[in-house]
Amino acid sequence: MDKKSSNSTVPPIRCFVNTGSRPVPLDSGPEGAATGRQMLPGETGMTYGQYLGLVAGLLSQNSFQIPGELLKKQPKPWPKLEASSSLELIAEKHGALYSVSRLRVRFGDDILQFAVNCAFSPQQQAFLQVEVDLLSELGARFDLPYIPTPFIAAQSPGLMLFIAQWFENHHEFHLSAAGSGAPAIKIWNDTGERKVIESPKILELYAQAAQILTSYLDIDTFSQIYPWHHAAGDFIIDDTQTPTSLRLITVRGYRPLLSEDSDCRNKLLGALHFLINLCIRMRIDRLDGVGELAWAGAHCLPGVVRGFRQAWESRRKNSTLPRAEEIFSLFRALSVEERMAFAEAVALDGMIEADESEFLLARLPACMVELANTLEDCRF
Repeated sequence: MDKKSSNSTVPPIRCFVNTGSRPVPLDSGPEGAATGRQMLPGETGMTYGQYLGLVAGLLSQNSFQIPGELLKKQPKPWPKLEASSSLELIAEKHGALYSVSRLRVRFGDDILQFAVNCAFSPQQQAFLQVEVDLLSELGARFDLPYIPTPFIAAQSPGLMLFIAQWFENHHEFHLSAAGSGAPAIKIWNDTGERKVIESPKILELYAQAAQILTSYLDIDTFSQIYPWHHAAGDFIIDDTQTPTSLRLITVRGYRPLLSEDSDCRNKLLGALHFLINLCIRMRIDRLDGVGELAWAGAHCLPGVVRGFRQAWESRRKNSTLPRAEEIFSLFRALSVEERMAFAEAVALDGMIEADESEFLLARLPACMVELANTLEDCRF
């Protein structure tokens, strides 16, 4: 590891914008200057240069106190920040609630990376504070590796940020048009290429996503991580690992979806409500993340059910929860009319976007038939 002398100073933070194919440095030539003048998406009223300058300014305060504290919070020891060869801040992604940059700290050939989540308006900052609190709470309560670990939160005029774990080599994925058949799933890698995921890994993807959400379920109140949405890129994947690695990068809320007058003591009904919502929500996306609403094929359902079962059975240890097979049997015992009435109630309880209603309700009858076939054909 390349170390500087103990008398050296921390290098200044260089700012980049990820254009989808490569990071463009804002301090390099006409292209960088033009990129820095571009407006940030949304209603921030800021350019990329102003946004990154604001964040870099906060990170640089008090002799780079925040990056220095980040190094101290890592599970393995790192040199002091003064030994770093460069600090880079890369604008990565922008949503309605906050913008995400990546902080990259280099020590010669060794690199340490963090997610820097930034909010500007009071409303955005309130949402961001909720997420910081939930990530901390769920991380401490469940002690699982599937959501980011928040390290530091900080504020300056017009900016709130929190810095969390960056999941290395994990990328966003979305349904994408594929001829006349069901949409394919494509991974968005760092170079802007779109890689199609093959069938065995598709099942593993959906199984892991269902397993993650079930693992964080409160089995007493049925509070759950919600809302989440594939269209927002909430799940990310590293398909180079065996098995495939999936992570959930955001926790916007944690609440029950059951109606207020429901009886949470009826674990069978509560669990079936959760399972059916999983089978609905796992199938909905937007084409390439931003296009029209899209619906995954029924081939994903065995993965969803398998992931739910694995996590549910692990939660049954030392508890009085019903077996997963009892939940599946309850669904099988319902008439077609009862299944549809239950599924419609579940879909309405879990509605996220206003324009989803007609899209989802039109697909529910086939979805319930496909779920019934999955539970009959697959013995888990």
